[in-house]
Amino acid sequence: MLPSVYYIVILQAFEYSVHEMMLVYFAVIVLATVQAAEEKCDGVSINGSMYTKEVLKPYLDSPYQFTIDYTTNTLFFSYSTQNKDERFKLAYLDLESKEFNVVPGIKDGFASAVDQATGKVFLGAKGGVYSFNLKTKQANLLQPTNQNIWQMFYKDGLYYSTYPKEEAYFIKDGASNRVEELKEMRAMLIALDENKNMYFSNSSGLFKYNKSIKEILPLGDNVVNGMNSDVNGEIYFTSPNGIFKINDKFNTVERLVTLDNVYAAAIEKDGNILCGTDEGVVRFKKINKCHL
Repeated sequence: MLPSVYYIVILQAFEYSVHEMMLVYFAVIVLATVQAAEEKCDGVSINGSMYTKEVLKPYLDSPYQFTIDYTTNTLFFSYSTQNKDERFKLAYLDLESKEFNVVPGIKDGFASAVDQATGKVFLGAKGGVYSFNLKTKQANLLQPTNQNIWQMFYKDGLYYSTYPKEEAYFIKDGASNRVEELKEMRAMLIALDENKNMYFSNSSGLFKYNKSIKEILPLGDNVVNGMNSDVNGEIYFTSPNGIFKINDKFNTVERLVTLDNVYAAAIEKDGNILCGTDEGVVRFKKINKCHL
């Protein structure tokens, strides 16, 4: 028969083993819970990073034509009304406070652009091109037209396209003229990179006017419904099934996000992505780990 001291030692050893087993058990449970939470995260993976989703402004029909005023951190965009008397409205959203407002005094507003150097805001509508003062909330007609302004982009002057003619114009020093390089081309959407190369789209696809060689290059047959640039001047565009980036060095298109029913997109200063979807205005925010 073993002395009692041996029973004590054996019992203690057993207790330590059970304790260690319990620690391992709980560690496995915690790890599985975290992994399950990350798998169930409501977000998307972009270039290997996880972005969580936040709906900034719900219940908007087809938010289009996003433009961020980086000087005030304000998003300008349009949305559908399903109203025969006024099919579209222009609106703006404070990206910090999430305060939402409709631009007054403009009927069927659809387009927007911002001179980031001065903070001047331009809006486009059925009646022409307007300037907009965010402080006074007043819009003033700058350039009347009998065409619908479809899209706008600012680069050392204001570019805009018209509908249904799909013509590209340029306003500088109060004068509006056709974009000379695109006079023979239809252009629904237009954007310029830091080298003044022009990117434009129509029903045939996406194209680039290379300024250095003065040639138009096809970039693909993508269906483009929105075109924009980030704070660094890089060009992005949206199609109904995702967000894409244009590589101006290799003249290629790179898919960033696979997402259904995308109407527009814009990139915030910190790299967060704003999207117009069936849910409204949505922000995808970059995080290190994705939790429920």
